[in-house]
Amino acid sequence: MPYQKVLVPLDGSELAERAIPYAKAIAKTAGSEVILFTVSTNSKQLDRPMKAYLDTNAKELESQKIKVSAVVAYGNVAEEVIKFAEKHKVDLIIISTHGHSGIKRWILGSVAEKILYATCTPVLLVKSKAQKTSKVDFKKVLVPLDGSAFSETSIPYVKELTKGTGSEIILLQVSEPPILPADRPPDVKPSWEEYRDILMAEIKQQSLEYLEKVKAGFKAESIRIQVVLGKATDSILQVAQKEKVNLIAMTTHGRTGASRWVYGSVSTRIVGESLQPILLIRPSTPKEPKA
Repeated sequence: MPYQKVLVPLDGSELAERAIPYAKAIAKTAGSEVILFTVSTNSKQLDRPMKAYLDTNAKELESQKIKVSAVVAYGNVAEEVIKFAEKHKVDLIIISTHGHSGIKRWILGSVAEKILYATCTPVLLVKSKAQKTSKVDFKKVLVPLDGSAFSETSIPYVKELTKGTGSEIILLQVSEPPILPADRPPDVKPSWEEYRDILMAEIKQQSLEYLEKVKAGFKAESIRIQVVLGKATDSILQVAQKEKVNLIAMTTHGRTGASRWVYGSVSTRIVGESLQPILLIRPSTPKEPKA
């Protein structure tokens, strides 16, 4: 079952703990086990206070009938998170994007980046610069697609995450406007401006047809489609802000599809500039859920 095990790395800071409400929301929807996880980078001398810290957070989750466990590991933070996730077949890692405080003073920006690019486990990045919240609702989820099967890897995860929640899912395709040469004689018909408009209309129509096909694969969910002509990253950020989405879900890297997005740079900029949490899926993930 997708999201059966959700891993939440904590360092004792309020910033890191912003991941907990997201784990709570997913656990209540999917019946997940939440694993609260911390790493000591020095020795076992702080074993008792670290375990007490995790237990305090665990009791709050248990009071809401959420299955929870607490784990203390020793070593390099990112390596231990990745190792644990792989060994115990974790389905999702939820981590705050940065922070520098708490029991072992992790630098969560560096940790999150290392985890993201070294694990095949899906990662939900919680933006610590966003407004703090105690209750999470994925009421509106943005799913950027580029027309490829690669980008559609995120869809099964979104379906499972929003199942039975009444969420609205926005399927977005961004295509770059056609680049027209400037050396065409001005008297040639149609003019370059007219030809550009024709190409843009064709691109938009193809995108709409593609998104309608994707939309047909959803059942009870509320689905809306959008087509935007522009730069992928800027357009995704603008739509996310305008629509006030609660989550952006997308694949993390690749170069395929109608608009030829370079997902590494796109996701990197979105992670850096967006206030919304971001669910990032690696297409090589072996535990891809069935729709």
